[in-house]
Amino acid sequence: MSNSQYQIYSTSKDAWDAMYQAILAAQKSIYWELYIFLDDEAGNPFFDLLEQKARAGVDVKIVVDSWGSFWLSNRRVKHLRDAGVDLRFFHERKKRYRGWWKRLWSRMHRKILVVDEAIGFIGGVNVGKEMKDWLDIHVRLEGNVVHSLLRAFAKSYIICGGEKKNVRRFLKHKLLFSRGEDELILDEPHERRSSAREKYISALSQARERVIFFSPYYFPDKKFLLALWQARKRGIRVDLLIPFRTDVKIMTMVAYTWFSILKKAGVKVHLSEQMLHGKGVIVDDDWAMVGSSNLEHTSFYDNYEANLQIEDKAAIKSLKDIVEGWMVKSRHLHDNPSIERSRWQRFQQWAAVKLYKFWHGNK
Repeated sequence: MSNSQYQIYSTSKDAWDAMYQAILAAQKSIYWELYIFLDDEAGNPFFDLLEQKARAGVDVKIVVDSWGSFWLSNRRVKHLRDAGVDLRFFHERKKRYRGWWKRLWSRMHRKILVVDEAIGFIGGVNVGKEMKDWLDIHVRLEGNVVHSLLRAFAKSYIICGGEKKNVRRFLKHKLLFSRGEDELILDEPHERRSSAREKYISALSQARERVIFFSPYYFPDKKFLLALWQARKRGIRVDLLIPFRTDVKIMTMVAYTWFSILKKAGVKVHLSEQMLHGKGVIVDDDWAMVGSSNLEHTSFYDNYEANLQIEDKAAIKSLKDIVEGWMVKSRHLHDNPSIERSRWQRFQQWAAVKLYKFWHGNK
């Protein structure tokens, strides 16, 4: 893939603008799956355009999560379907999992858009007005990997009740390509292993000098912490960028419980004042992964997730420049003793961790 075929966006608004322009130019098809898609001042322009495209004969298929897009109005759903948009909601199928708890918690968390089977987008960006000023990572790309995005979308569409015959031709596409090309990394909650988790851990073992992690939500497991400790013993610099406050309060408290361990290990923790929703890892100048998987158990074991491993040097540099720019504007844990926890805060965070572990079965 040539360098000109990559474009990385660093805010929700920038990604929305790029996706809107791609959809506006669509002549053949629009396939889009995402977790949150709301008919507010951010989503309505998209919905209006999608209805217009469907009436013009463009094949428009949309997959959204029933929980993440709970506030999408029935009125808008009816308008979309009346216009010819094939809109599907993700409701976890009972036969896929053991127990109602797993079915309730498992969500379709991927963010994939493919226009005219030639232009793809992948990353962490949803569509809702409160996200307009969030820091996030979304990638526009072309080339072979778009076929992989089509295959992933087709499988999601079928899971959500879509007719297999409508997307059968996309199922023939491969997910993996030869070394040096992009790799689509997918997770499904019925699997016992998480490919994204393995990539996060392998980043620490493969690094020669530096690893940068960034995620809105952070809750590592023992294997990750061991890999982190071993990387630090080898002299690897490890940076972690998370929000100072997230949009989910319990996840903020959970993340803060790890600060003492991270400081002891010598990890450089950066706390973004602005809401950070981008997730991924950068390993030296060798490779990077971006997408929808947060650094925590829900993404690893409970959700359908989609990430992209990038090996193109120019794209890695662009991503690294963006993330380092975010870190420069962030608070630094080692320079901010005021971030240390009070007794009440420690209790709140202890309770949050207990609740989180209970929710996830102490994984």
